[in-house]
Amino acid sequence: MSLLIAVVFTAAAIAPWLLLHGGRRMFLPLAAVPLAGAGWVAAQGGRVADGEIRTEAYPWVGSIGVDLAFAMGSLQWLMALIVLVIGALVLAYCAWYFDEDEVGVLLFAGVLVAFMAAMLGLVLADDLLLLYVFWELTTVFSFLLIGHHSDRRGSRQAGIQALVVTTLGGLTMLVGALILGHQAGTHRISE
Repeated sequence: MSLLIAVVFTAAAIAPWLLLHGGRRMFLPLAAVPLAGAGWVAAQGGRVADGEIRTEAYPWVGSIGVDLAFAMGSLQWLMALIVLVIGALVLAYCAWYFDEDEVGVLLFAGVLVAFMAAMLGLVLADDLLLLYVFWELTTVFSFLLIGHHSDRRGSRQAGIQALVVTTLGGLTMLVGALILGHQAGTHRISE
């Protein structure tokens, strides 16, 4: 699971370079990344349907007890599949949506794929504080996506509104996660 998230973030990092050298048609190879990920997630369906919960955990910030912990049960399996399939479809659509000389499409491609990776991390996170980190990443990426046309006042205002609303929601979630983690003695969602 962590490898899948890392691969999608890597695709986000190289997306602007791909589009710079190959044009908008490079959205199609980008769409193959989440599509392949969806294939891997779908292949886990049998185990998940049998009640198995796949988990991974790696030490991260030991001083506060935060691990890179991921879990895939039936709900996470379904949500990961939705994120990856819809992401692949959106990326494929972008190949025909944008003009070849569209301003800002390089940044947009990278941010869109990074948003997808953050959403994937959000649905697979098994640590409340890691969940918060991925939530805030989706906040930043959604701000950048919504405010894509920075030369348009409406786009800037909508981006700022999304940033404020999701940041306030995220801070509320952080307080709840800290309280819940303190009461439970762990930040692990599965525990």
